[in-house]
Amino acid sequence: MTPIYQIQSEILKYLDEWKDFVWSLDLENTFGPEPDKPYRARGGKFFKENRAEYACSTECLMSLKHLEQDGYPPDSYGLDLNQCSRWLKEGDIEEKYARPIISKSNWLDDNLGNYLGYRFCALKIWYPKDGYISWHTNWNVPSFNILFTYNEPGKDLGYWRHINPQGSTSPAPNLGENEEGLVHIPDRPGWTCKVGYYGRKSEHEKIVWHSAFSNSPRMTLGYVIFEEKLWQNTCEEIAGEELVWPLAPYDPNSDEYYSR
Repeated sequence: MTPIYQIQSEILKYLDEWKDFVWSLDLENTFGPEPDKPYRARGGKFFKENRAEYACSTECLMSLKHLEQDGYPPDSYGLDLNQCSRWLKEGDIEEKYARPIISKSNWLDDNLGNYLGYRFCALKIWYPKDGYISWHTNWNVPSFNILFTYNEPGKDLGYWRHINPQGSTSPAPNLGENEEGLVHIPDRPGWTCKVGYYGRKSEHEKIVWHSAFSNSPRMTLGYVIFEEKLWQNTCEEIAGEELVWPLAPYDPNSDEYYSR
Protein backbone atom coordinates (compact mmCIF):
# COMPACT_ATOMS: atom_id res chain seq x y z
CA MET A 1 0.00 0.00 0.00
CA THR A 2 1.26 3.45 -0.94
CA PRO A 3 0.32 6.59 1.01
CA ILE A 4 -1.00 9.76 -0.61
CA TYR A 5 -0.84 12.56 1.92
CA GLN A 6 -1.98 15.41 -0.30
CA ILE A 7 -5.73 15.15 -0.86
CA GLN A 8 -7.52 17.63 -3.08
CA SER A 9 -9.83 20.19 -1.46
CA GLU A 10 -12.98 19.08 -3.30
CA ILE A 11 -12.58 15.58 -1.88
CA LEU A 12 -11.70 16.92 1.57
CA LYS A 13 -14.99 18.82 1.57
CA TYR A 14 -16.95 15.54 1.53
CA LEU A 15 -14.57 13.80 3.92
CA ASP A 16 -14.74 16.64 6.45
CA GLU A 17 -18.53 16.72 6.39
CA TRP A 18 -18.58 12.98 7.11
CA LYS A 19 -15.96 13.39 9.85
CA ASP A 20 -17.94 16.21 11.51
CA PHE A 21 -21.06 14.04 11.48
CA VAL A 22 -19.31 11.03 13.01
CA TRP A 23 -17.63 13.14 15.68
CA SER A 24 -21.04 14.63 16.54
CA LEU A 25 -22.16 11.15 17.65
CA ASP A 26 -19.83 11.48 20.67
CA LEU A 27 -18.70 7.88 20.19
CA GLU A 28 -16.02 8.19 22.85
CA ASN A 29 -18.92 8.15 25.32
CA THR A 30 -21.72 6.40 23.40
CA PHE A 31 -19.75 3.39 22.06
CA GLY A 32 -18.62 0.42 24.11
CA PRO A 33 -19.27 -3.18 25.18
CA GLU A 34 -21.75 -2.20 27.88
CA PRO A 35 -25.36 -3.20 27.06
CA ASP A 36 -26.67 0.32 27.77
CA LYS A 37 -24.44 1.97 25.15
CA PRO A 38 -26.38 3.29 22.11
CA TYR A 39 -23.62 2.01 19.81
CA ARG A 40 -22.59 -1.39 21.09
CA ALA A 41 -19.15 -2.89 20.49
CA ARG A 42 -18.99 -6.19 18.65
CA GLY A 43 -15.94 -8.42 18.68
CA GLY A 44 -12.90 -7.04 20.46
CA LYS A 45 -11.52 -10.33 21.82
CA PHE A 46 -8.05 -8.90 22.43
CA PHE A 47 -9.48 -5.66 23.83
CA LYS A 48 -11.47 -7.65 26.38
CA GLU A 49 -8.29 -9.54 27.27
CA ASN A 50 -6.52 -6.19 27.89
CA ARG A 51 -4.03 -6.76 25.07
CA ALA A 52 -5.51 -4.80 22.19
CA GLU A 53 -2.22 -4.04 20.43
CA TYR A 54 -1.37 -7.74 20.31
CA ALA A 55 -3.88 -7.93 17.42
CA CYS A 56 -1.41 -6.04 15.21
CA SER A 57 1.78 -7.71 16.43
CA THR A 58 3.92 -10.01 14.32
CA GLU A 59 3.48 -12.62 17.06
CA CYS A 60 -0.27 -12.58 16.46
CA LEU A 61 0.25 -12.68 12.69
CA MET A 62 2.48 -15.74 12.81
CA SER A 63 0.14 -17.55 15.22
CA LEU A 64 -2.64 -17.64 12.61
CA LYS A 65 -3.46 -20.67 10.48
CA HIS A 66 -2.74 -18.72 7.32
CA LEU A 67 -4.06 -21.13 4.72
CA GLU A 68 -7.37 -21.43 6.57
CA GLN A 69 -8.10 -17.69 6.65
CA ASP A 70 -11.17 -16.54 4.70
CA GLY A 71 -9.90 -13.01 4.03
CA TYR A 72 -11.97 -11.30 6.72
CA PRO A 73 -10.35 -9.93 9.90
CA PRO A 74 -10.69 -12.54 12.66
CA ASP A 75 -11.09 -9.78 15.25
CA SER A 76 -11.57 -6.02 15.45
CA TYR A 77 -12.59 -3.37 17.94
CA GLY A 78 -14.41 -0.42 16.47
CA LEU A 79 -17.75 0.60 15.01
CA ASP A 80 -18.34 -0.09 11.32
CA LEU A 81 -21.08 2.38 10.49
CA ASN A 82 -21.64 0.57 7.20
CA GLN A 83 -23.41 -2.16 9.18
CA CYS A 84 -26.19 -0.01 10.64
CA SER A 85 -28.82 -1.13 8.13
CA ARG A 86 -28.16 -4.78 8.97
CA TRP A 87 -28.11 -4.12 12.72
CA LEU A 88 -31.41 -2.25 12.47
CA LYS A 89 -33.00 -5.10 10.52
CA GLU A 90 -31.78 -7.57 13.14
CA GLY A 91 -33.02 -5.39 16.00
CA ASP A 92 -29.48 -4.85 17.21
CA ILE A 93 -29.62 -1.03 17.31
CA GLU A 94 -32.41 1.43 18.06
CA GLU A 95 -33.93 3.13 15.03
CA LYS A 96 -33.36 6.63 16.43
CA TYR A 97 -29.61 5.94 16.48
CA ALA A 98 -29.41 4.02 13.21
CA ARG A 99 -31.47 6.21 10.86
CA PRO A 100 -29.25 9.34 10.94
CA ILE A 101 -26.17 7.20 10.28
CA ILE A 102 -27.82 5.34 7.40
CA SER A 103 -28.95 8.63 5.87
CA LYS A 104 -25.53 10.28 6.14
CA SER A 105 -23.77 7.15 4.94
CA ASN A 106 -25.97 7.11 1.82
CA TRP A 107 -25.20 10.80 1.31
CA LEU A 108 -21.47 10.10 1.39
CA ASP A 109 -21.77 7.19 -1.03
CA ASP A 110 -23.85 9.25 -3.43
CA ASN A 111 -21.64 12.32 -3.36
CA LEU A 112 -18.09 11.07 -2.88
CA GLY A 113 -18.88 7.90 -4.79
CA ASN A 114 -20.13 9.80 -7.82
CA TYR A 115 -17.17 12.17 -7.65
CA LEU A 116 -14.53 9.42 -7.48
CA GLY A 117 -16.33 6.68 -9.42
CA TYR A 118 -15.64 3.86 -6.96
CA ARG A 119 -17.60 0.60 -7.14
CA PHE A 120 -18.62 0.29 -3.50
CA CYS A 121 -17.65 1.27 0.03
CA ALA A 122 -16.35 -1.74 1.98
CA LEU A 123 -16.29 -0.12 5.42
CA LYS A 124 -16.78 3.09 7.35
CA ILE A 125 -15.16 2.25 10.66
CA TRP A 126 -14.53 4.41 13.70
CA TYR A 127 -11.93 3.17 16.18
CA PRO A 128 -11.75 4.26 19.83
CA LYS A 129 -8.49 4.49 21.76
CA ASP A 130 -6.99 0.99 21.65
CA GLY A 131 -9.17 0.13 18.68
CA TYR A 132 -7.82 -2.15 15.97
CA ILE A 133 -8.43 -4.41 13.03
CA SER A 134 -6.40 -7.59 13.25
CA TRP A 135 -4.31 -9.25 10.54
CA HIS A 136 -6.21 -10.28 7.42
CA THR A 137 -5.89 -10.24 3.62
CA ASN A 138 -9.21 -9.39 1.90
CA TRP A 139 -8.37 -12.13 -0.60
CA ASN A 140 -12.07 -12.94 -0.63
CA VAL A 141 -12.55 -9.68 -2.62
CA PRO A 142 -9.44 -9.24 -4.82
CA SER A 143 -9.52 -5.64 -5.99
CA PHE A 144 -7.89 -2.23 -6.15
CA ASN A 145 -8.46 -0.27 -2.97
CA ILE A 146 -8.52 3.27 -1.62
CA LEU A 147 -8.40 3.90 2.12
CA PHE A 148 -9.04 7.33 3.64
CA THR A 149 -8.03 7.65 7.30
CA TYR A 150 -8.63 10.50 9.72
CA ASN A 151 -6.73 11.18 12.95
CA GLU A 152 -7.30 14.13 15.24
CA PRO A 153 -4.41 16.62 15.32
CA GLY A 154 -2.62 16.85 18.64
CA LYS A 155 -3.42 13.28 19.68
CA ASP A 156 -1.25 10.19 20.15
CA LEU A 157 -1.65 8.54 16.75
CA GLY A 158 -1.81 4.94 15.65
CA TYR A 159 -0.46 3.09 12.64
CA TRP A 160 -1.05 0.80 9.68
CA ARG A 161 0.98 -2.35 9.07
CA HIS A 162 1.30 -4.69 6.13
CA ILE A 163 3.64 -7.42 4.96
CA ASN A 164 5.50 -6.81 1.71
CA PRO A 165 4.42 -9.70 -0.53
CA GLN A 166 7.34 -9.37 -2.96
CA GLY A 167 9.00 -12.74 -3.42
CA SER A 168 6.24 -14.70 -1.69
CA THR A 169 5.72 -18.25 -2.92
CA SER A 170 2.69 -19.13 -0.79
CA PRO A 171 -0.37 -17.40 0.71
CA ALA A 172 1.39 -17.22 4.09
CA PRO A 173 3.00 -13.88 5.05
CA ASN A 174 6.64 -13.53 4.02
CA LEU A 175 7.83 -11.80 7.21
CA GLY A 176 11.52 -12.69 6.86
CA GLU A 177 14.04 -13.82 9.44
CA ASN A 178 14.48 -10.34 10.93
CA GLU A 179 10.96 -9.08 10.14
CA GLU A 180 12.28 -7.18 7.14
CA GLY A 181 9.00 -7.90 5.37
CA LEU A 182 7.05 -5.80 7.89
CA VAL A 183 6.00 -2.36 6.61
CA HIS A 184 4.98 -0.03 9.45
CA ILE A 185 3.30 3.24 8.39
CA PRO A 186 2.68 5.69 11.25
CA ASP A 187 -0.55 7.67 11.06
CA ARG A 188 -0.45 11.40 10.43
CA PRO A 189 -2.93 14.00 11.71
CA GLY A 190 -5.91 14.91 9.56
CA TRP A 191 -7.00 13.03 6.45
CA THR A 192 -4.54 10.77 4.63
CA CYS A 193 -4.96 8.13 1.97
CA LYS A 194 -3.43 4.74 1.13
CA VAL A 195 -3.92 2.95 -2.18
CA GLY A 196 -3.06 -0.50 -3.47
CA TYR A 197 -4.20 -3.89 -4.68
CA TYR A 198 -5.34 -6.81 -2.52
CA GLY A 199 -4.65 -10.04 -4.38
CA ARG A 200 -6.57 -13.29 -4.40
CA LYS A 201 -5.26 -16.32 -2.55
CA SER A 202 -3.52 -17.65 -5.65
CA GLU A 203 -1.70 -14.34 -6.34
CA HIS A 204 1.10 -14.96 -3.87
CA GLU A 205 3.10 -11.81 -4.70
CA LYS A 206 0.02 -9.60 -4.41
CA ILE A 207 -1.45 -10.84 -1.13
CA VAL A 208 -1.37 -8.01 1.41
CA TRP A 209 -1.58 -9.16 5.03
CA HIS A 210 -2.50 -6.00 6.93
CA SER A 211 -3.71 -4.61 10.26
CA ALA A 212 -4.18 -1.23 11.97
CA PHE A 213 -4.15 0.12 15.53
CA SER A 214 -5.38 3.36 17.11
CA ASN A 215 -3.89 5.16 20.10
CA SER A 216 -6.71 7.72 19.92
CA PRO A 217 -10.01 7.96 18.00
CA ARG A 218 -9.36 7.11 14.34
CA MET A 219 -11.63 6.65 11.34
CA THR A 220 -11.18 4.81 8.04
CA LEU A 221 -13.24 4.67 4.86
CA GLY A 222 -12.46 1.78 2.51
CA TYR A 223 -13.42 1.86 -1.18
CA VAL A 224 -13.18 -0.93 -3.74
CA ILE A 225 -12.57 -0.56 -7.48
CA PHE A 226 -12.23 -3.59 -9.77
CA GLU A 227 -10.95 -1.87 -12.91
CA GLU A 228 -7.25 -0.93 -12.74
CA LYS A 229 -7.45 2.08 -15.06
CA LEU A 230 -10.41 3.56 -13.19
CA TRP A 231 -8.51 3.06 -9.93
CA GLN A 232 -5.44 4.81 -11.36
CA ASN A 233 -7.58 7.73 -12.52
CA THR A 234 -9.18 7.94 -9.08
CA CYS A 235 -5.78 7.95 -7.35
CA GLU A 236 -4.64 10.81 -9.58
CA GLU A 237 -7.89 12.67 -8.87
CA ILE A 238 -7.21 12.35 -5.15
CA ALA A 239 -3.59 13.48 -5.46
CA GLY A 240 -4.38 16.23 -7.97
CA GLU A 241 -1.52 15.22 -10.25
CA GLU A 242 -0.35 12.54 -12.65
CA LEU A 243 1.36 9.69 -10.83
CA VAL A 244 4.10 7.35 -12.02
CA TRP A 245 2.81 3.80 -12.40
CA PRO A 246 3.38 1.43 -10.77
CA LEU A 247 3.43 3.49 -7.61
CA ALA A 248 6.56 3.40 -5.51
CA PRO A 249 6.19 1.40 -2.28
CA TYR A 250 6.22 3.22 1.02
CA ASP A 251 9.64 4.54 1.98
CA PRO A 252 9.89 6.02 5.50
CA ASN A 253 12.96 7.99 4.44
CA SER A 254 11.37 9.65 1.41
CA ASP A 255 8.89 12.50 1.09
CA GLU A 256 8.51 12.24 -2.69
CA TYR A 257 4.85 11.24 -2.55
CA TYR A 258 4.20 11.76 1.05
CA SER A 259 4.41 15.40 2.15
CA ARG A 260 1.58 17.89 2.25
